[in-house]
Amino acid sequence: MFAQRISSLIACAALFASNAGIAHDFWIEPDNFRPAPEEPVELRLREGVDFKGNTLPYIPEWFSDFSQTSAKGREAIESIPGDDPAATIITRNGATLIGYRSNRAFVELPAEKFNSYLDEEGMEFIRKERIARGEDDKPAPEYFVRCAKTLLQTGPADTSQVFGTKLGYTLELTPLSNPYLAQAGDKLTFRLDYRRKPASDLLVQAFTAENPTVRQKMRTNSKGEAVVTVTEPGTWMIKAVNIQPIIGDPQAKWQSYWASFLFELPNDD
Repeated sequence: MFAQRISSLIACAALFASNAGIAHDFWIEPDNFRPAPEEPVELRLREGVDFKGNTLPYIPEWFSDFSQTSAKGREAIESIPGDDPAATIITRNGATLIGYRSNRAFVELPAEKFNSYLDEEGMEFIRKERIARGEDDKPAPEYFVRCAKTLLQTGPADTSQVFGTKLGYTLELTPLSNPYLAQAGDKLTFRLDYRRKPASDLLVQAFTAENPTVRQKMRTNSKGEAVVTVTEPGTWMIKAVNIQPIIGDPQAKWQSYWASFLFELPNDD
């Protein structure tokens, strides 16, 4: 059994390495966004595009934080290395914020793929810098870090401020009001922080698992804020990316951070 688990972990690590450059979006996907009190909730760590892709197992060496925050405080989420779903938690009454910050990983993307994702994620200024460096047609060696949050709600939404908890991630999305008090057609303001300060003029995207190709895209203002209209019920992902140049590193020239925030807007009809 031990040998089988070691083989499984090695295979997972190989899968992670082989897919790192294929899909950057990363999110925490519960099997139930609105569990009953004391009901177990399975958490899957997902990477891909349009809410489709791989699941990643629980590997402690891959993250610096995997935690749940409720009105009673913040606690680490623990599981068995290699488990997929990555973890199972028990929720309490009220809101529960799940957070995951990965450790830094490396990938080298072909020029065409890197330039394409710069365009998709609103990083035109990085493309201009690559052109100025004479690197537009060269591979892009990059470190990346994932900063994901997911909000669950047990029972009716209350006045607790768990939804707005900042976890101290390098790039972090935080709603300024409780998404579980919203209805279809409402507007929600999200704040994007980079190194705990407002991140202005970065692209924020919002879309649902049910209709992922229809996306709202907006730039953050000087306060790091972007307004999303939750047009329909479903599982919503809010996401943003920030990329910075690295000077003097022998391996990578770029450092990217990928933030996501998930919640469910129920159909109350």
